[in-house]
Amino acid sequence: VAELRDKNLRQLAETQNQHKRAQRDKQEALRYAEAEFARELLVVLDDFERTQEAAKTAPDAKTVADGVRIVYDHFLKVLRDHAIAPIESVGRPFDPTFHEAILQQPSTEHPAGNVMQEVARGYTMHERVVRPSRVIVSSGPPTAAEEKK
Repeated sequence: VAELRDKNLRQLAETQNQHKRAQRDKQEALRYAEAEFARELLVVLDDFERTQEAAKTAPDAKTVADGVRIVYDHFLKVLRDHAIAPIESVGRPFDPTFHEAILQQPSTEHPAGNVMQEVARGYTMHERVVRPSRVIVSSGPPTAAEEKK
């Protein structure tokens, strides 16, 4: 009986140790889950730093603008590779799932309830909103009182 009790205690201790080890491994995995994404972003940061250095000696603004555009395109590619996509807003109906209205203005160009301007672009990741687009929504054509102002 003593031998079985000892064996049972050892197995219980081993099970608890495995559980603790699994918890620790899970916490470490979560803690460093973004490491690959961070490495890819650091490459973009390197590109920006090189662009800044080149800007100091660039003969014209077009050269710098081209460098910034290339870095911007690289950054968007990294985001796309991680299933992060911009939310298209302008001209579309306001949707509180994807948009955060910061203002409503009259507009003859956009029907009431449609987004007429994007103040800050929103993004989704795997079809889930990471950040909603901050938008200005049309209230429709201006009224006679609004036109007098």
